[in-house]
Amino acid sequence: MKQIWRKQKPRTPGFIRAFSMETPLGDVLEAEFNFHERLVRLSAQIKEEKNRIYGATVKNGVVLQEKDISSGRAYPVFRKLWPFRDYFASLPDPDLLASLGGAYEIYPPYLPDIEEEKKNRVRRFPASTKYDSIFGIVRETRFQRWRRRRREARRARGTPWQRFKRRIWGDLQDFSLGLGFGYLVYISYYDYVVLGITIACLGMVAGLLDFLVRKRSVLFTKVLSFLSIGSYFFYNGYVYF
Repeated sequence: MKQIWRKQKPRTPGFIRAFSMETPLGDVLEAEFNFHERLVRLSAQIKEEKNRIYGATVKNGVVLQEKDISSGRAYPVFRKLWPFRDYFASLPDPDLLASLGGAYEIYPPYLPDIEEEKKNRVRRFPASTKYDSIFGIVRETRFQRWRRRRREARRARGTPWQRFKRRIWGDLQDFSLGLGFGYLVYISYYDYVVLGITIACLGMVAGLLDFLVRKRSVLFTKVLSFLSIGSYFFYNGYVYF
């Protein structure tokens, strides 16, 4: 699909690279990249919806903004961009794909390690025949196929350190927001019960932000931390004050 993408002049100020393509169904996709800020802007003009345009801005795997560009309003666009993930994954710019960080399940194409392929090379054929042993054909078993696909999926997701770097800033923002909002609630009411309920609710909000806004799996450790701290303040406020 790399040949389908065409370079073009960026429409958004500050972006230095831009690509566009038209799918076989007539949908128009665009991607812009700001290398210095590691910002990626994706947009999809969907023909079936009377050429309505949806867009999103992503930085290091964190979705910063989602928008219905046609109306100018904020709009959750995961269901609009997700069907085009394979097209976006074929963008001929590895830096852009790395900055996406798996947002909307857009991962760089898996490139096998040449040396490992030489060591673990398996000649795969569509069906087994009684002449396999004569020609030295070694076929891939179901277990080997399962292991290979699992290994390829794991490499496409990236190493634990890469996934940690994609998540850390968003999680730190949630913790900072929780501490700041909890402090404001406390100095406003001086009530541990209200503070505990607020912090517990913020934990649920942080989980919803991960699932609905950032389009990634919920970090239950973060949610449970908010709930535990909220329960502690609620218990102490209810029993002792």
